[in-house]
Amino acid sequence: MRLPRLAAPAAPEALDGPPAFAAALRHDYGSYLVSLGLISLGNVVLLPIITAYLPPADLGLYSLVETTMIQGITFSLLGLKFAYLYYYAHAPAGQRSSLFGATLLLAAAASLFGGLVLWGLFSSATIMARFDTVPLSQAWLVVPLLTFGAMQTILMTELRAARQAWLTGVIAVGQLAISLLGSLLLVAVYGLGLTGLLSAQLITGCLVTGLTLSLMRHRLRFHWQPAQMQALLRYGLPMMGSLMLRYSLDTLCRFLLAALVSIEAAGLFLVANSIATIFDSLLALPFFTAWGGLVHHALRRPLAARIVGHAAGLAIALSSLLVLAILAARPWLFDLLAHSPMPEAAGLFTLLLLGKAVMLVRSPLTAGILVTGHTGWATGNSLLGLVVFLVLIYPLARLWQVEGMAAALLIAHTTTTLVLVAQSWRHCRPQIDGRALWLGGVALCGALLGLTPAGSPAILAALLGAALVAGLMAWRHPADTEPV
Repeated sequence: MRLPRLAAPAAPEALDGPPAFAAALRHDYGSYLVSLGLISLGNVVLLPIITAYLPPADLGLYSLVETTMIQGITFSLLGLKFAYLYYYAHAPAGQRSSLFGATLLLAAAASLFGGLVLWGLFSSATIMARFDTVPLSQAWLVVPLLTFGAMQTILMTELRAARQAWLTGVIAVGQLAISLLGSLLLVAVYGLGLTGLLSAQLITGCLVTGLTLSLMRHRLRFHWQPAQMQALLRYGLPMMGSLMLRYSLDTLCRFLLAALVSIEAAGLFLVANSIATIFDSLLALPFFTAWGGLVHHALRRPLAARIVGHAAGLAIALSSLLVLAILAARPWLFDLLAHSPMPEAAGLFTLLLLGKAVMLVRSPLTAGILVTGHTGWATGNSLLGLVVFLVLIYPLARLWQVEGMAAALLIAHTTTTLVLVAQSWRHCRPQIDGRALWLGGVALCGALLGLTPAGSPAILAALLGAALVAGLMAWRHPADTEPV
């Protein structure tokens, strides 16, 4: 079966000049907001089912499984999604099908190995007892879950590189529907608990990956080309190391909470972080996906600083407004999704949201480092973040417990971002609209005021000021826009 031919946006290599890239970024962001945002929001919609039908101990165990699976997929991908986007932009078009095939094979093989390791981890009574919990029932499920997750990521990366967000949307809607229906039946109706939740995810991954692979099979060509695989791994492995170290901060938070406080504390972290993924669903995930497909092409243009500056300004403005809006709605969101306003999670939630905002604006602000074509900087930068986190975690956790861990996480992310900005701006210094920086300052002050007794009124006042600045930023010269 051939993919249907729809009116497609311009290929990324055909874009030229800041107006074209600005229009492409807005177009792709909107498309991915509808598609990938649905998948991420599905996890938020699942939260009421999880909190209603899983006991606190199982909720904490699922928190450990979830974060470890993220680490497992990061390892299994070997940084290949970054390598594929880089070589898609730089390699001749005739080599893309073999490049796609090599990337998919490497990810599938590594994910199978990673799944077997995690199976052993969650099956061990000795290891799990150290984290105040028991072995995972049906732990073998993590093997196919990891394999399908890694393969699906590579398949989506191909669509991302080709700017085919419409197909991503179709797949996302199907994935969301199957996941929600399966979880509702197996967890709520049949009462299978955590095993039912993981089984629903496995069924979803199997069906969606199989269908996507069949639709895209004409793009694949499997040729044994060691040089091509070595190039992919040379670019991707440092990115894998960087991501694993970065994600290990979240993993350490959960495991340290389970070991030093209680498994219920890890469950509280899961609830707050799950609701905070609203930020990822509405902004971070679609923006990362859209910008990642364009950035390597943008950096090859003569006016790269203006293109990158527009993306950075857009990221700062949108993240500022969204953080304040989510914080203002926090009590209602927790009451709706967690069956309780949970005022004890207010500080944790605010710090987690700020951390997500920092990581969003980091992407365009540090795009210049990609000009070098080397990725050795990535692992060192994330290792710095891990060191900062480990230095701060015990004193801050001693003072503020859960909030202390979140504060250490935020400081680690901010430190690595500032260091990478200094390195990146030597290659490409973004030309950022000053109004975006003012908006970011207003949002930061509002979020920090939200931690004080003034609470929501301060957030709402800051949100109003931020909205006024955003209104000014919305005014554009006609020359700033151009059809995609």
